[in-house]
Parts: sequence; C-alpha cells; structure tokens
Amino acid sequence: MPAREQILKSYAEWTALSALRSGAPIKSKDDVYPLIAKIKFSEVLDRSKGKITSEEFEAWHKNALESAINANSKLKNQYGWAAKIVNVYLKTYCYIGDGGREGIRECLHPPIDSGLWKGVSRRLSGKKDILIDSHAVTTIKSINSHETYLKLISGFRKASKALDCTLIEIEQLWEGAGNV
Repeated sequence: MPAREQILKSYAEWTALSALRSGAPIKSKDDVYPLIAKIKFSEVLDRSKGKITSEEFEAWHKNALESAINANSKLKNQYGWAAKIVNVYLKTYCYIGDGGREGIRECLHPPIDSGLWKGVSRRLSGKKDILIDSHAVTTIKSINSHETYLKLISGFRKASKALDCTLIEIEQLWEGAGNV
C-alpha cells in the first residue's frame, strides 16, 4: 500500500475510534479496529473502480452498516453508532484526505450526533419540513433501524439543499468544542 493511502487509512481508523464517546457501546481499539477491517471500504475507496454513483454508494453504505453491526454483538440494532464509525472514517479518508473514488465526496453522509442536531435546529429553526426528518430521533442510540437512519439522512439532505452544499458539508453547522 502506498504511503499516502496507509496514512489516510491509519488516520481514518483513529478518528473513527476517537469519535466514540460516552454512551457508545464499543470504545476500545480492540473492538473498533477489527470491526473497521471487516467493512469492505475498498469498494468505495479504490480509484481504479472509476466514478461512484450515488445509488452505488447508498447500497454499499447499507451493507457497510450491516457489516459493522454483525461484526460486534454490542452493536446489535445500533445503526446510529455503526453509521458514526463508517461516516467518520469516510469523512476523514475521503473529504479531509481527498481519497476514494471519483465522486465520493458528493455521496458522503455526515456523522450524526448531538452537535449536528443542535447546529441544524439552530440554523434551520423555522424549517419544519426539514426538522421533522432530521430530528425524527435525537440520540444516536435511538437510531435502531436502517429506516430511521435514512429518515434522518433525508432531513439532512433537505438541509444541505437549503444551504446549497453537499450532504457531508452540512457538518459546517456542527456545534462542538467552542463552536456556538
């Protein structure tokens, strides 16, 4: 593996691990790194596979979440936590690191957490049509099915259209450390 790809892979794994805070059903590198290894990231990262379509990405993403959930019994029905791991990994590797297949950045989902929910509700407080989906649940552990996850993504997709940005760029509203 070329050095740049190895650096991106290692850093993306570390950021995914670091994104797991209190309340996460798994937090140790002994749980997280083997889980990440079971997800077929090469399907969306291998540039030799050509441009990725949004349909291809969405099908892959659903399978990636299922792989994560099946890789560790502590993640049973924890689509929110599985998505957090997958989405932070991809955000780091593809958006920040500019890796992955052509077109991947336009497909990426944001990591969902309280900081994103707060930022979206603050910025788009009058947009009930967006908030009804983006805030269908407001805790990661409440995202216990793929259908619930997709409802949230639908709301965040509407929010990204309202802000004229890609879905991952809804992260600009994230309210974290000193970001209010």
